[in-house]
Amino acid sequence: MHQPTREGLESFLAGKPDPAFLAHLTQCTECRDLASLFQSQSAVIRTLRPAEELEPLPGFYARVMDRIDNQKSNSIWSVFLEPLFARRLMYASAVLTVIMGIFLFTSPKDEMLASTMPEQILAEEMPPPTRLVDLEQDRNTVFVQLTTYQE
Repeated sequence: MHQPTREGLESFLAGKPDPAFLAHLTQCTECRDLASLFQSQSAVIRTLRPAEELEPLPGFYARVMDRIDNQKSNSIWSVFLEPLFARRLMYASAVLTVIMGIFLFTSPKDEMLASTMPEQILAEEMPPPTRLVDLEQDRNTVFVQLTTYQE
């Protein structure tokens, strides 16, 4: 379909043809055949149009919306939006928040943190060894382990 045909086809089908469009149809047989085909299809479609404007029955739009809602697929997130589940989730979250708050306010804070500070651990004196240390035996043990090490 040529450019003049594309531009003038709508006005031709409406019954108000453009002179440039008509001139192109007299020269081009392909566009003339297409225009006559579109004109016959337009006439068939006009016969299907009702004589008077039809008004839908009362409740038509409500029925259409209900049908759309029924056909809509439910996602996994729709479970969270149900009122019963949402209420239970709200109560469970509130109970968990209260339990965590009680735990945080009643747990000992300063005693555990003070004893685990690195400065305090390093400042504490090491208790004396409970067994006698035999340095010669320790050296021999390390020496045996180094010599028997295999990769």
